[in-house]
Amino acid sequence: MTVKSVLSLSAANMGREDLVAAVCDCGGTPEGELKSLLRCYNLVENEIALDYFPLKVEETLERSGSVLPYTRFSKAPVEVLSVFDESGLSLKFEVRPSRLLLQERSEGASLKVVYTYAPTEKLFTDDCEIADNVSARLLSFGVVMEYMLTNGQYAEAATWEKKYREALRAASARRRPIFIRSRRWI
Repeated sequence: MTVKSVLSLSAANMGREDLVAAVCDCGGTPEGELKSLLRCYNLVENEIALDYFPLKVEETLERSGSVLPYTRFSKAPVEVLSVFDESGLSLKFEVRPSRLLLQERSEGASLKVVYTYAPTEKLFTDDCEIADNVSARLLSFGVVMEYMLTNGQYAEAATWEKKYREALRAASARRRPIFIRSRRWI
């Protein structure tokens, strides 16, 4: 799913055929309403990734002592979930503003770090980073809500926010496993 397809769906949801055509024709740097629409997309993707469906990555990094600076990570970490040494043993760590401090000394030159990260700013031709977790429909509801808010259309924004939050709730419910207790006859 591309950003352009989500923005095209968002414009169609608003009933703006002129904006749908502008999104489809945009190939370079967006201007005016297209720039605003793209900014709304980036806000919604960031909110979903940080609050509802975290983007997780596992990365192998070279170690040098007990300090691991965040500049070595390929993406900007939001939350470090776990750190493992080369043999697969979990290491204790302490999160600092610019680095990760490892509490234990272990052998080996590399570490496996599992962490969550924030999505990068997108352009029209980019792919959605959260496409595995949510649908284009859900994203478009959020984009329309943000777009209406920025344009001062508060009543319409409230309607779209309700649709957006319900779609988020439904997507979150699908993630959780359902457990049914077994019956007992006494």
